[in-house]
This record gives sequence, C-alpha cells and structure tokens, in this order.
Amino acid sequence: MTSDGPDHPPVPSFFPRWDHQPRSPLARRIFRVPVKIPVLVLLLLQAGCGAAQFAACAPHVKETGAPQRTWVECFTAPLSHAGITHSVYCLNEDTSKPPVILLHELTGLSPGTLAYAEELANDFTVYVPLLFGAKGTFSPASGLWAYWFGGIIKHFPHGEWGIPHQGSPAIVTWLRSVVKEVGSRHQRQPIGIIGNCMTGPLPLALLDHQQVKAVVVAQPALPMRLWWSSDEDRASLGLSSDDLEVARQSSAKIYGLRFETDCMADRAKHLTLRHEFGDRLIDGEIPASVYQPDGKPINVHSTLIGSWGIPGPVGEASRVARVRVKNFLLRALEG
Repeated sequence: MTSDGPDHPPVPSFFPRWDHQPRSPLARRIFRVPVKIPVLVLLLLQAGCGAAQFAACAPHVKETGAPQRTWVECFTAPLSHAGITHSVYCLNEDTSKPPVILLHELTGLSPGTLAYAEELANDFTVYVPLLFGAKGTFSPASGLWAYWFGGIIKHFPHGEWGIPHQGSPAIVTWLRSVVKEVGSRHQRQPIGIIGNCMTGPLPLALLDHQQVKAVVVAQPALPMRLWWSSDEDRASLGLSSDDLEVARQSSAKIYGLRFETDCMADRAKHLTLRHEFGDRLIDGEIPASVYQPDGKPINVHSTLIGSWGIPGPVGEASRVARVRVKNFLLRALEG
C-alpha cells in the first residue's frame, strides 16, 4: 500500500503511480475516480458474455403455468437477517403437512414457480422465498442483475450471491434464518428443501439444521463463472468446504436432478455430487435418450418448473421428475 498523506486514505497498490511524485488534492481526486471504471467495464463485459452463454444454453420455450391461489407474506413482514431482507411467501394454511422450502430459479419467482408450489401444496406446507425480482414475474434479467451487479458491486467484493474464495454465498446465511423460522412453526417435523438452477446447490448448505431431512439439488448452476470458467469452476457447487463437510456428516437424503445434456448446469457438478455423497445420493439425472429419442440435440435445463408443460418427450420427462421428487419428499419427511 502507498500513502497520499495523513489526510487521505491510502491508495490501493494495484492502482498505478505513474510519476511516483506527491499529487495535489485535485490530482488525487481525479486519479481516484477512474479506479472504479475498469471494474465496471469488466463486470459489464462479464455480464454480457454470461448473458450470451445463458441465451445459447437456455431452452427457447415459454414457461407455462399460472398460480390459482393467493400467496401472502408468511412472517407478517419481510424477513431480515445479517443485513439481508427478503419476503417469504406461503398460502397461510395450517402446518399439519410436512414443510417444504422451494427456492426459485434464476428466472425469479415466476408464475410457473408459484404454480409448481401449489402442486406441491397438495401434500406439503410450502414456503417460497423471493430472492430477487418481483413475485409472479418471469425475469431472467433480475437473476443476472442480482448475481453480477447486486451481488458484486453493491456489497463489493461478493455480496449476497458472489462466491467468496473457498466460501458459500452470503444468501446462505439469510436462508438459514428462513429454515429456523420454518422449523419453529413446524416443531419436530422434518423439513425438505428444493433448489433449482442458481439456487440448486444451496439446500446442501442448509443441512446444518437438524430438522432438514431431505434436499433436492436440481440442475445446480453455481458458481456462474460463464466467462472464464475453469475445470474447477465447472465441478464446483459454489459452497464452502465447511458447509460441504456438514452436508457429508448429515444423515439427510439427497436427490440430484438434471437433464443429461444441460449445458447451464455442467455435468461435472453432478459428478461432484456423486463423489461427495456416494450411495446417499439418489441419482435422478434424466438420460438424453428419454427426451431426445431421435438423437437430435435440443436445449434443456429446468427439470421441475420450465419444462413440464412442453409437449412431447421433454415435458413428459419433466412431469415424471415432478412425481419422483414428490414421492422422494413424502418418503423422506414421513413422521
């Protein structure tokens, strides 16, 4: 670190000192302003490349499904914890049915997600956190914004969604408060959690709560380093080694789910699940032969929410996956 004098904060060592001479106060202000510009440009380029990769891999189909019931704030007001505040929605029914927390995809808390939550609500008491975007809105842009901008710039260097080195994203801490609240409502009842896409691996980090007895890891996409992803990134689940160790020590049941040819949720992540959890993992990977019977490649990603209404083999594979996930949770959460 170098210093510009007693009345000014030190200049980071990564900022070049071209003349190595003391600067006037005006010069110091001028030189401080541009330091954020390269960072912003870099993030814009990253977001652009990430969005391009997202568009290339994402299925070009319209999500189907619409909620028929009224989803309300579960806890009177949005839940705040560790400086993070989000709403959690439910149908405000009785708590006799086993609790399931449904985490939405990068596309937000969409109508299709709420419709899936209502299907689950036939057998479970369902809680749906709103992690970004607006309730009932399909918005991939809100997920990309939350990850690359709300996550990185607002709370530099990593915020709610950024993946710190060898760590879990900060949103995990807030989700633990959701699990605690749900556990208080459902005392002595086992809890199930479903993660999808951007939230796919996060249920594993919530296995530190003793009531969590079953998790579904559906097409995990974290960390989304779509511009410069390494082999390590592609295999990573975006969680800290401590959180993974707690998950290993847990006795909770784990269901892993993805389409075999999904390029947004790399197969290396599914192989990591197999390596980390062995026989504890129920392998729900959907073979390409099931949804590509003629061998013609198609873009597929969302196993439980985005694909179920598609006519033909893809939609049928998704509908079968929904039934299997429901039965998995019913067995795992039975009293």
